[in-house]
Amino acid sequence: MGTAAIRFRCPCCGYRTLEAPTTLALCPVCRWEDDGQEDADASEVRNTVNGNLSLSEARMYFSQCGAAHPRFLPYVRQPEVSEQ
Repeated sequence: MGTAAIRFRCPCCGYRTLEAPTTLALCPVCRWEDDGQEDADASEVRNTVNGNLSLSEARMYFSQCGAAHPRFLPYVRQPEVSEQ
């Protein structure tokens, strides 16, 4: 049995779903696209891959509905045990 790949935490939902940080990977748990935004600039709206969402807004939506924005609900999934 091989070892599990090391995963990085999504800056929005906090689950270990990303193969590498800041690679524009889409988190399957919350659907935040990791563009490198972190706590220091979480309130900034970058108007790039995540549209007009700031990381702070996406975190708020995730805590309320389980996705970085309610419109993403059809595309997200529950986190796996290994991602916690």
